[in-house]
Amino acid sequence: MDIIFYGFLIGCFVTLIGGGGATFYLGVLTATMGMSTKMAVPTSLFIAVFALFSGFMTQLKLKNIELKVGNRMILAALPGIVIGTYIGQFIPTRVYQLMVGTLFIVMGSIVLVKKIRGKKTTDNADDKSQNTAMGFGFLSGLMVGFGGLSGGSATTAGLSIIGIPSIRVAGTTTYVLWALAVVGLGSHLVAGSPISYTAGLYLMIGGIIGSILTPLVMGRLNTEKFNKFLGILMGVVIIYFGLNMIF
Repeated sequence: MDIIFYGFLIGCFVTLIGGGGATFYLGVLTATMGMSTKMAVPTSLFIAVFALFSGFMTQLKLKNIELKVGNRMILAALPGIVIGTYIGQFIPTRVYQLMVGTLFIVMGSIVLVKKIRGKKTTDNADDKSQNTAMGFGFLSGLMVGFGGLSGGSATTAGLSIIGIPSIRVAGTTTYVLWALAVVGLGSHLVAGSPISYTAGLYLMIGGIIGSILTPLVMGRLNTEKFNKFLGILMGVVIIYFGLNMIF
C-alpha cells in the first residue's frame, strides 16, 4: 500500500506542476525498493508512460492542453535528445549541472516575477511564442539526452514565459512529458534493457489515480486565483531544481 501511495503522490505532483515524471518514480524504485539503476531507469519510464497518458487524456478532456504548441515542442525535443546523447560524452557532468542549474534559476525567477506581478496570459500563442516554445522544447530534449532528466522543468518554464495560463501549462507539459517518456522507453526496449513489470505495477496504479484525480480537482477551483498560485509554485519548483543541480 505504501508503494501505491508514493505513486499517487508522484502522479498528483507531476500533473500539478508538470515536472519530474520518471525521475520521481526512479527515486522510489532505487531508494525504497532497492532496485538497481540499470533496471530502475527503464522501469520508471514504463510506469511514467502509462501514468502520464492517464493524466494527458484527462487534461485533454478538460481542454487544458495547447496541442499545437505541445506538438512543436515535441518535434523540437527529438533532435535535442539525439544531440544531447552525442555531446553528453564530451561535457563533464559538473559543467552540465552548473550550466543547466543556472539556467533553471533564471527561468524560474522569470516565471515567478511574471506571476507575482500578474502579467497577462494568453489562450492562443502566436507564431513568435510558438517558436520560442520550440526552443524550450529543444532544451528539454537536450536534458533528456544528456542527463537522463525528464525535461519537464524546461517545458514548464517555456510555456509559462510565453504566457500560457498555468493550468494549461500543467496540461501541456503532461502531454510533452508523456511523448518524451514513450521515446525513452522505446529506446530502452530496442536496446533490450531489463524492466521489472511486477515491481512497477503498484507505483503505476498509484500514479494513474493521481494523474486522473488531480486535473479533475483543479477544474473545480477558482481559475484566476489558482492560475496565479500554480504559476508561483511552478516558479519556486523550477528554482529549487536549479539550486539542487548546482549544490
